[in-house]
Amino acid sequence: MKSLCRKLRALFPWGLGLLLAPLSTSAAEPPRTFLWAWERPERLTFIDPSQEGVAFHAVTFHISGDGVEPRRRRQPLVVPPGTYRMAVMRIEVDRGTIPSEAHRTRLLQLITEQVRRQKPDAVQVDYDARASERPFYRVLLQELRAALPPELRLSMTALASWCLDDGWLDGLPVDEVVPMVFRMGADTALVRSELARRGDFDGARCRQSVGFVTDEPVPTLPAGRRTYWFNPRSWSAQDLQRIREKSP
Repeated sequence: MKSLCRKLRALFPWGLGLLLAPLSTSAAEPPRTFLWAWERPERLTFIDPSQEGVAFHAVTFHISGDGVEPRRRRQPLVVPPGTYRMAVMRIEVDRGTIPSEAHRTRLLQLITEQVRRQKPDAVQVDYDARASERPFYRVLLQELRAALPPELRLSMTALASWCLDDGWLDGLPVDEVVPMVFRMGADTALVRSELARRGDFDGARCRQSVGFVTDEPVPTLPAGRRTYWFNPRSWSAQDLQRIREKSP
């Protein structure tokens, strides 16, 4: 099997992970819980596709100088038949690089190519855009929404601080905003205290979904939203059972 995997990686460097995952037969409506499957081998045969979906790292686009370098998933991902598969497109920009129209054109081409190859049920863009990069990001999302099939769901992650007294998310052409309430660095104390005081994020856009991590306390938020879970280690059936028990 290891020899076969090495041969497949050589033949298909852009997508071995999804060669080992069955095509989705899921319904259009995404489930209420997602597991983020990052760049490591994941065998998620223990999930229930009627309850859980998988948001898998598909590619990281690294913007530096004049170029955009795609670093596509190389690790195997195995999911049950019928699993809702959301392809996560991570964008990183070198400090000192100013994203340009040429970068945006290349990103749009690479993302749409990735979607055609992997045929996911949805796309999620993961980009911790600096304040100066917000206009670039807004136009990218507008162009991406126009380029993708209209029935393909478009999600975006958001720094939790973007959902507190910050209206820049208004009007973005996405179906879902996922504030990430974990690994918040210098914003941790502020975000957690403001959530405790207010009881929720600002605006309806930030109240539909939320992202957590398995090894940090989960803030108290109103029930009913879609949850995404990150795990710093490979997923197990026991990890999934624990988040089923504590999901808000």
